[in-house]
Amino acid sequence: NLFKCAIFGNDPNWGRVLAAAGTTTAAFDPEAVDVSFNGVGVFVGGQLGADRSGVSLAGREVLVEVNLHAGAESAAIWTNDLTYDYVKENAESST
Repeated sequence: NLFKCAIFGNDPNWGRVLAAAGTTTAAFDPEAVDVSFNGVGVFVGGQLGADRSGVSLAGREVLVEVNLHAGAESAAIWTNDLTYDYVKENAESST
């Protein structure tokens, strides 16, 4: 799971978030999407937002918010990390 590897590697990779959203059946305009990590909007209105280097993902909990601007529905997901060796191997590869 490359998204979890990015989190472990302290890489707020909005592209991996959008790639996952694109595999769903949800109808949305990619040019309207917002993605934030721990309250920092790194992809806003379909464009690059704040500098990703200013986002820390080192805490025990990481809040990732995706707003598709495509309806009133919402969802919350709690998940966990992967095994250390798997995450370490994939987090060290450049994205």
